[in-house]
Amino acid sequence: MELLLICPTDTHPQLRQLDGPVSLALALALMIEGPPEEVPGFTSISQQGVVRRCTAYCAENAKKNGLPVNSTATALWHAALKRQGLERGLRRSDGTIADWLAGDVVVVLSLSARNP
Repeated sequence: MELLLICPTDTHPQLRQLDGPVSLALALALMIEGPPEEVPGFTSISQQGVVRRCTAYCAENAKKNGLPVNSTATALWHAALKRQGLERGLRRSDGTIADWLAGDVVVVLSLSARNP
């Protein structure tokens, strides 16, 4: 299993490869502070010019619990939404940010690339 751990204090995600009988639930529990919640629309990520399918997870109550804003993960989520055809991504029509991610975010990478 190939995962990217994106911490609020890091500008570059950390690649983690888990081999053996590790379940996704256990991997997420070890990396995220609290019950995991899937990030809606965060279904692709660009790595070295290649767009890959993915699923991203954050802690369910990260914002409510006061975890720090994760700017890197939020920017990657915004880009994923734009790749899906959402012209504004995470921005409202007045240019303000509609949503953001907080705390550690884990991106589970698919083995296959996404079609352009």
